[in-house]
Amino acid sequence: MRHTLADLGFLVRAFREQRELTQEQLAKLAGNLPRSAVAHLEQGLRLPTADHLRVLAKYLALPDALVAPFLRPTAARRVDFEAELGELSGQEVSIANLDDEASHAVEGAISALLGAAITNPQAFDILREIQVFYGIRPVSRSFFDRYFKADAFQSMNQFSAAVQRYQSEAIRLFPTFMQAYEEMNRTNNLEGLVSALKIRVLDDYRDRAPWNRVEVIDEGSLRDLGYIAAAKLDQERKEREELVKWLMEMSAFIQKNGPAAIAEFKPKRRREMESLLRKFGSRLSHGPMSSLFSPAPEELEAEASRLAPKDETDRARIAKTQAVGLRNLSQYLAADHMDVYVATSMRDDSDFVSVNRFVQQLFEHAELKPLKLRFFNPTQSWVEDRIAKGLVEALMLRRSSATIYMAQKGDTFGKDSEASVALGQGKPVIVYVPKLVVPELGLDSSSLAMSSEESLRNMLRSIDPEEVSPTMDQEALLGAILNRRLAAASSAQIGLTVAKHWADFGLDGEAARFKESERGRYLEWLREVRRSPETLPPIPEGLRTEIETTLVANAVRFERRASLFREKHPLALQVILSTGVLNGILVARSVESCGVLLRKVFENSLDLELVRGEDSYRLIERTTQSTIRVISKHSLLANAFASYYAN
Repeated sequence: MRHTLADLGFLVRAFREQRELTQEQLAKLAGNLPRSAVAHLEQGLRLPTADHLRVLAKYLALPDALVAPFLRPTAARRVDFEAELGELSGQEVSIANLDDEASHAVEGAISALLGAAITNPQAFDILREIQVFYGIRPVSRSFFDRYFKADAFQSMNQFSAAVQRYQSEAIRLFPTFMQAYEEMNRTNNLEGLVSALKIRVLDDYRDRAPWNRVEVIDEGSLRDLGYIAAAKLDQERKEREELVKWLMEMSAFIQKNGPAAIAEFKPKRRREMESLLRKFGSRLSHGPMSSLFSPAPEELEAEASRLAPKDETDRARIAKTQAVGLRNLSQYLAADHMDVYVATSMRDDSDFVSVNRFVQQLFEHAELKPLKLRFFNPTQSWVEDRIAKGLVEALMLRRSSATIYMAQKGDTFGKDSEASVALGQGKPVIVYVPKLVVPELGLDSSSLAMSSEESLRNMLRSIDPEEVSPTMDQEALLGAILNRRLAAASSAQIGLTVAKHWADFGLDGEAARFKESERGRYLEWLREVRRSPETLPPIPEGLRTEIETTLVANAVRFERRASLFREKHPLALQVILSTGVLNGILVARSVESCGVLLRKVFENSLDLELVRGEDSYRLIERTTQSTIRVISKHSLLANAFASYYAN
């Protein structure tokens, strides 16, 4: 029996551990070898160079009989070739069960294939001959012609590149490379099998009739869609009046006696008010029964104004807006096509504004507007019944070709499940995560967040050497840099930044970050910013630092969320139930990148790169570094998927 690379790696590891050495220590003691040479050998992934192997063998006193066969040039080439042949077939490939004569014969065939002056038909024949030695299904002619060009066998690197081209396509269609290889070489119609990978021409979209049947609800009226039906407002008038009266009394009481005296209010009364606050969707951070309930009088007055019963004029406006939303819903339900579904959650006014601005900007983007895409804008639709609302969303998910998931400050089970369903159907999902951008300062939080920790540390050191601490992690460094960059801005630039980001960052819900005495001034200033962004009011004295801190805190939070979605979020990868393929999300950080990604999704032309990791193979979208496909290297898991998803 011939020993394999895995056998050699196992022995090296055993001898190293016997001497109680780490891989790094062994590499250094054996002659300053690269640690990766030891690691890859022990994992059975790659044979070191002959010189490195001799040094290791001598230092560890490995048996000559085991090492000698791997020192022959033809043996080293065979080991590398076997590794790539295993990548191609999705199976472990070795000469363990071949006798010496057969082993030498296969090494000769490999030498005849790689680097030799042969034609493609000759290479096809030799490759099939080699595969017989290893008990692998020989490649079909159509498979060979698709992936192995004329130069694929000029060197080991070129052969590896050809195998990776195949893997980049196979990972999009199959749950394992073993299943992919078998089915792609068994079929009589390979072109049909891989047809889902073809670039799509979008002329059919451009040739559509424009779809402009949705009546636009202006930004100032969007909040009306968050109310219950106007006809029911009268039924709750008495409760709202009672709640508003209590809030105003509480505001006056705090102004006179201070927040510490709140406990003097009877618990029964506070419980009643807490129930009403919950019923009507209060935005106060804590309820009256909480020990943390300590609002500023201005917060209570603002909440009273928001929750006050609507007068006849308000009720008429709400009824009119909701009627438009209901008519728009009819158009969405009966639309000739539904290309894109926008998954979001809308609770606050800022949510409605943020979502609507994003959707309008996205589908007016130059990359998308000519395609006349049909999309569901949830801020332009309304239905009172929650069950009907859920059914509408389910239907939109079923009909749409792609989903955009808006990552907001707070997400919901409903929105998460919508993204999960879309991924499970095999449809692309783009997650849009807002970021802090101040063009006047050349500031982009996402670009900074993608920098290495060392780069951020050096950047902060150049700005403020005293601030740098060895204990600061990447997030702390990012926050410190953003704080100092904003501190260098003019007051007008800070005002413009707030006007641009208040909805995405939900700044109307950030009053709790300010001192109690400053919350009212902050909220009033923010209302003025929202009301007239063209003529911005000056920042009230003493508030600028806290406003900057609030912007930075939200920016860092969204950068953390973007990283979570790219790398760790439970939704980031979902199994396509019909095929077993793992489907991953794309993370976009701007309307521009989202527009480009969405067009490429419809064209089927994403810029993809295969990454062979230690535990898995990942297919990465280059511009966003998002993982859209994965195949695990866990042997039993791969076998299970191959078994249960075999055709």
